[in-house]
Amino acid sequence: MEGANLHENEIGKNDEENEISVDVNILHPHSAATEHNSDSRESCGSTSSLMRKRDEHQTKKRPKATLYFKDGVRYIDYVIAYEEDEDDPKNNDKREVFERGLDKKGLILEREPKEQSQDQKTCFVKIHVPWDVCLKYAERMKMKMPLKEDRIKEPVEEDDGDIDCSCITNAWKKVLRPFTLDSAEVLEKTEPDCYTAEFTKEKMDYFDIKDEKTFFTTSERSRIAYRIMSETRFGPKPIQVGIVQLIGDGAYKAAFPLHEGRHTNNQRKMATDDNMRRLLYWEWARWGRWYKFQPLDLIRQYLGDKVALYFAWLGYYTEMLVYPTLVGLIVFIYSIATLWTYPPTRVQEVCDETYPTYAGNLTMCPVCDADCGYWQLGSTCLSAQVTHVFDNEATIFFAVFMSLWATMFLELWKRKQFRLAYDWDLVDYDEDRDLIRPEFEAQVTRERLNPITGQREPYLSAKDRYTRACLSITTVFFWVLVVIAAVFAVIVYRLVIAAVFASSVDLSSLGSLSSVATPSMLTTITASLLSLIIIMCLNFVYEKMALILTDMELPRTQIEFDDSFTFKMFCFQFVNFYSYLFYVAFFKQTFAGYPANYTYLFGEFRWDECDAGGCMYELSIQLIIIMLGKQIWNNVIELMMPWMINKYRQYKSTKVSDEQKDNEYTRWEQDYDLTAFRQMGLFYEYLEMVIQFGFVTLFVAAFPLAPVLALINNIIEIRLDANKFICELRRPLSQKCSDIGAWYYLLDFLGTLAVVTNAFTIAITSDAIPKMVYYYSYSSETYGFNTLQGYTNNSLSYFNVKDFNDRSIPTSNPLNVTVCRYRDYRAPPSANPPYALTMQYWHVIASRLAFVIVMEHIVFALKRFLDYLVPDRPRRLKQKIKREHFLVQQMLLTGDERNPQTPYSGSPTKSSSGNKFFVENEKKMTPL
Repeated sequence: MEGANLHENEIGKNDEENEISVDVNILHPHSAATEHNSDSRESCGSTSSLMRKRDEHQTKKRPKATLYFKDGVRYIDYVIAYEEDEDDPKNNDKREVFERGLDKKGLILEREPKEQSQDQKTCFVKIHVPWDVCLKYAERMKMKMPLKEDRIKEPVEEDDGDIDCSCITNAWKKVLRPFTLDSAEVLEKTEPDCYTAEFTKEKMDYFDIKDEKTFFTTSERSRIAYRIMSETRFGPKPIQVGIVQLIGDGAYKAAFPLHEGRHTNNQRKMATDDNMRRLLYWEWARWGRWYKFQPLDLIRQYLGDKVALYFAWLGYYTEMLVYPTLVGLIVFIYSIATLWTYPPTRVQEVCDETYPTYAGNLTMCPVCDADCGYWQLGSTCLSAQVTHVFDNEATIFFAVFMSLWATMFLELWKRKQFRLAYDWDLVDYDEDRDLIRPEFEAQVTRERLNPITGQREPYLSAKDRYTRACLSITTVFFWVLVVIAAVFAVIVYRLVIAAVFASSVDLSSLGSLSSVATPSMLTTITASLLSLIIIMCLNFVYEKMALILTDMELPRTQIEFDDSFTFKMFCFQFVNFYSYLFYVAFFKQTFAGYPANYTYLFGEFRWDECDAGGCMYELSIQLIIIMLGKQIWNNVIELMMPWMINKYRQYKSTKVSDEQKDNEYTRWEQDYDLTAFRQMGLFYEYLEMVIQFGFVTLFVAAFPLAPVLALINNIIEIRLDANKFICELRRPLSQKCSDIGAWYYLLDFLGTLAVVTNAFTIAITSDAIPKMVYYYSYSSETYGFNTLQGYTNNSLSYFNVKDFNDRSIPTSNPLNVTVCRYRDYRAPPSANPPYALTMQYWHVIASRLAFVIVMEHIVFALKRFLDYLVPDRPRRLKQKIKREHFLVQQMLLTGDERNPQTPYSGSPTKSSSGNKFFVENEKKMTPL
């Protein structure tokens, strides 16, 4: 059961200062049925015929930052805000009808006129859900509530003969103790274990109702209030229903539940009040708690299941990143250690002039036409070193490891997710209970009988659905082509800038940096930065387009809307972020051609080719720049934008000091000035992490440090998101959610695709297969068989400069070069025919294909084995759920007879969110 208790005392209730006079305008349930005059249109500060005004001279001492009505007794469950416009009578009428409807449904409303607000223009309506209304809607919404423990007699468990792992468990607890949240405040706020069942008023005696004020939590009460507001009409038309539609029409500016006070007061106050917001700030959102487990139960109690599940997934993903981070660091250290000591390497042959097979003095063919001259292979010493760090035998092992890691992560997450669903009473949660979207009801005029509920509801015909879907898919395909065109533009930029750097820019003035700032390096870095800028700009444009298309499709429920929008955004982001990486990894060198037959774009620009050491070097730099740049940009935007918006709003509304806020700046105004939590707020958080998951898995063979960057980013991301939810955003409505939805299938898709991309990266992009073929079949007799000595020279073909076509001949040849080298396996100029592909080329191609097939089959077989080995649901937990269903069904039978043949219609479970969550069972705790 969710757990944050209602406040028994107001924030700062004992504060004797800043007394104010109360002029109460309050709407009582059902009081307006006989008094309403449909012609009256009055301001938010006036006395409506719907309201019963208290004695104007009655006063009550209270601070303004309270969470209660002016009587100090009734809790504020929801707040709606609006700005009254005398020139807009339609919205005034809508508000009047809507609030009358809320009154008839039993809600109690209290107004705060604009004269009492800091900006002197915003009116607030505070909403309280009375006890009888809570009971009525708890039954309608099938909310699970705690049962009396003394009515359930659970038998003592017998020894089942399983292995006792208590020693290992206790030892593991000691290891995790420094990371465990064990403060008294956290333990006090965490609820004990209890059985729960769907609430029904007929069996109220079976539920643990100790106090009407605390039986329903603040988040549960806000859910009830929102449900009523979603069903309340504001006009005669069937489509005129719900608070969302009213906000969309501009009748209201916002609707939100209140935060439980301020979060910035000192830590000592946590022991003297019930402010869950302050507790979460001190124990979770602060940077000083970055190494602590997340209090998932408290997050769930305050922010709801959906937000808590996101943080549970993010924390678990971060925890699992520790393992590839350690392995990636080992691979990286090994690569650095073998840079010079592991003989022979390409680094030695390119950089070490004393090495027997030194190839740094080889003359290479020009990288561009006419203006570019011949160059020495030794000038690529830096790129050779970088290539070795990210392209060696250890990266093959790491690529296989990451493919298996992705499978284990997803399999273990399914188990973790099921355990959380059990602990949070979500095992049998039916997401089909979601209300029909107001936008769907507003635009669909056709109705049909629902075969499940037997009620008439809006219906979109199959023809309309398919027509809208086809139009949407066509538009998505067009925008994907736009992204591909942007990638093509970056390629054109590379071709042009490569020629400029190679022919017109004198880098000798850079002195010692000229060896680092080579034309190839400068071209790669600037093109990667341009690619990042284009990606971020297109991301903004496509987000707007995806929203328009999804609205046009008219999804029936919010779940359908989320899934459709998720698919569109993922398709775009996949192409946007990964397309250029696919080009560099698998196509760039193929399109380049060779000196006697270069490929030209538009017949003008010679196609760019990879470095003499291969494309792995450029792929690694591209990954580093895009991954780092994206993470830094997202974190800056995520941190700064809400903070700046909130500061600006607060500046406009009030200029009081922090010490005066509790008494001069009301709680609802403080929350109104915060950034609204959007309906799709968590979508962008998930999307960011899923794209990162792709960077970590798809091309990890080219960049073993990707998990390291992801781990560091996620540690920061958790605290940024926590701080954002606690400090910068309005409190979100508590929403039910039993899994991460479509995101799991997208993660599974990326994990499966990673096997293919890493296999092709190793086979095609890296030098692993050509080295293997040379080692076993073509190593020179001069240096001994089964050696890599001489590999660099073997991988470069000869070209007679006389065979250049007219446009490719260098304008200057001071060294009278007659033969230059290029990367390929082709016959020499003297062969017949010249420049034909050699047998070694076909051996390399065959070996590459064989490697891809063998690696894919082995890894996919291991993935399926792991999938079979790790069940999605723990056996003991499934048995426990069945046992608890049986016990609760027996308890809820009418009378004293225990007849298991008459089961209760609800779905009982046992909520396991007690103190053991923090002290005895760290399995549920998510680190970082």
